[in-house]
Amino acid sequence: MDNIQAEKHGGSWWTDPRISTFLMISTYVIGGAGIALGIYFLSSENVEKGLHYALPLMVGGVGVLAMIRHSIFHVSDAARSGVKTEPFYMIELGFANGAIGILALLAFFADWGVAAEAAITLAFALYLVMAFFLFLARARAGGLDGGKIAALCMWVLQVGFMFYFAIAAIASAGISSF
Repeated sequence: MDNIQAEKHGGSWWTDPRISTFLMISTYVIGGAGIALGIYFLSSENVEKGLHYALPLMVGGVGVLAMIRHSIFHVSDAARSGVKTEPFYMIELGFANGAIGILALLAFFADWGVAAEAAITLAFALYLVMAFFLFLARARAGGLDGGKIAALCMWVLQVGFMFYFAIAAIASAGISSF
């Protein structure tokens, strides 16, 4: 159901952009908590443990929350982000985030090891880098305001830490890329 159809049906909290704004802020908080855990363990010079304990929040929680925001509350998220397209775009976006988030949670709880955790983290970081450039192009075309600049800064920080934790854990574990 797109925004116009939702309005015809009286709208609801499913369509309220405040719901997806709350979920977006929750994503930042959960991702930040994962980064804080990773930094804590990095400071104890246990790099692999830093990635391991950052993973369920920084990748798993963020991915699952993004899936909920994009797929379940897709009308709300489209209104929040100003996306005017068919709902399948938002739903598919949520599925991609959710797939990576669920894999991250599986890797953590099943203890798949550093190689799997780093690979999943790098995949999510690469995905977010590509999405970042799409968001940046759209933001520049529509004008940068304080909210968009804050979102871009949060994005850069989260992706930067993802790359750092994953690459540092790979190097610390002595995992060869070839």
